[in-house]
Amino acid sequence: MKPSKRNNIDILGGYKAEFSSEHAHMKKLLFLLLVGAGVPVFAQQDIQFTQFMNNRLYYNPGVAGSSGSICITGMHRSQWVGFENAPVTQNLNVDVPIKLLHGGVYLNIVNDQIGFFQNVYAGLGYAYQMEMGEGTLGIGVAVDIYTNQIKSGESYIVPDPGAGLDPSIINQGTSGTAIDGTFGIYYQGGPMWFGASTRRLIGATTEFDSQAGSVTELQHTRHYFLMGGYDIPLSGTNIVLTPAAMVKFDESALNPQADINLSAMYNNQIWGGVTYRVQDAISLMAGYRILPELQLAYSYDLTTSDLNSSSSGSHEISVNYCFKIAIPERKPGRYANPTWLL
Repeated sequence: MKPSKRNNIDILGGYKAEFSSEHAHMKKLLFLLLVGAGVPVFAQQDIQFTQFMNNRLYYNPGVAGSSGSICITGMHRSQWVGFENAPVTQNLNVDVPIKLLHGGVYLNIVNDQIGFFQNVYAGLGYAYQMEMGEGTLGIGVAVDIYTNQIKSGESYIVPDPGAGLDPSIINQGTSGTAIDGTFGIYYQGGPMWFGASTRRLIGATTEFDSQAGSVTELQHTRHYFLMGGYDIPLSGTNIVLTPAAMVKFDESALNPQADINLSAMYNNQIWGGVTYRVQDAISLMAGYRILPELQLAYSYDLTTSDLNSSSSGSHEISVNYCFKIAIPERKPGRYANPTWLL
C-alpha cells in the first residue's frame, strides 16, 4: 500500500489524481482519496506545518523543558485554500519544565479536518534533560490518543452506485480510537539545535464500522522527522541569520520530503524568511516579537506543484508565549513573637 501525503496525493489503488478547478470534481476526488480503495489514507500521513521551527514540540517530545520556561504554542493552518473540504488544522501544545523531574512535561492537542474526516489527537509526554557540551540533550516520550470520525451530515459519493454496500467504505458518523506513541531526542546548545523523532511509534490499529456492517481497520504508519537550525550573527549588525531544515518520511522511506528555510532576525524582534518545500511549495513568512515573551508569526505557501492551478495557496498563523515563574528561595531567619517581649 502506497502512502499518501498532503503535498503529494497518490490514490491508493495504483493511480494518481489529476485535480480540477471545479468543486464538484474536487469533492469526488477527495472522496476517492479518503474513502475509496483501501480507506485508511489519512492514517498514513502526518500533519504538515510550514513553521516547523516555531512548533518543534509537536514533532519532537525531547523539546519539553529544554527552554527552562513554560511555553504555550498555538497554530492554525488552512491548506489548499479554494478547494472544497481542504485540510484545516489547529494545534495547541504546552510544555512545563519541572526541576524535580530533571526535565519537562507537555500536553499536545490537535484538531484536524480533511475531507469527510474529523480527527482529534491528544498527547501527554515527558522529556529528561541532561547537560551535554554547551547545551542540553532531551530524551522524550509521549502517549498519544487518536480519534478519527467520519463527519455526519455530509453527502457521500459512491464510486459505483450499482455495486451495493462496500465493506471497505466506513459508515457515515462512525468513529474509532487508537493509542499510539511518540519518541524523540533533541539537542540545543549555543547557536545550534537539532533533533530526531518518530510519531505513531507503535503502529496502532483503529477499527471502524463499514457500510456493509463489517469492521474496517485503519493501520497507523510510523513517520520520522529530522530537523535542525543554526544561528549566524552578522558582524557589525543586529541581524541574525538562521538556516534551518526538516526532512520527513514514513516507514516505507519511498517519498522523503525536505523543507529548507532561511530566516533573518533583526534586533531580536522582527524577522522574515523563506522556505522551499521540495517539489511542492515556496513559503514566505514573517514574525514580530510583541513582548519579550510573546511572538506572532504568519506564513503563506505558494504552491508549485500541479495543484497551483486550483489552489490559492496555504495560510498558517502561529503564536508563541514563554514565561518563567520565579519561586523565591526560603531564607533562614529568626521569628520574634512580641508577646514574649512584654
